[in-house]
Amino acid sequence: MEQRKVINSPGRGLKKAEAKKRQSPFTPYREKAKGKETIPDYLRSQVHKPARAHARLRCKCSYEEAGAAADEIVGSCFGTMRDHALWAWYCRHFDRRRIVEKAHEYASMQRQHEVRNAVTAFQAWLKNEFGKGGR
Repeated sequence: MEQRKVINSPGRGLKKAEAKKRQSPFTPYREKAKGKETIPDYLRSQVHKPARAHARLRCKCSYEEAGAAADEIVGSCFGTMRDHALWAWYCRHFDRRRIVEKAHEYASMQRQHEVRNAVTAFQAWLKNEFGKGGR
């Protein structure tokens, strides 16, 4: 009787797999990031990024006044309570009367079909007018 060799025997090929596996020259963070090298600045750590100066904005009104202004925008103009916090923040740090006035203006423009979406136009105005950190 002829003995057959079993090719897929347990234990066979372990040495080959161990030989294949080598220590990576990367740190654990770089090992995790392997394959993502094409994403810009993926491996760049926070330490090397330039520090941004965060100017502390002075509050123009109290929380109650800012909340009341945001309530007025949501209640009489447009938007939902999801937008309320953002608009209250803008009202607190910038001129709330001007912001409420612009909200009414954009609501009127939407009623007259001059603007398709008043909420989007209003938020774009806020971003353009006050931007990041305000003026």
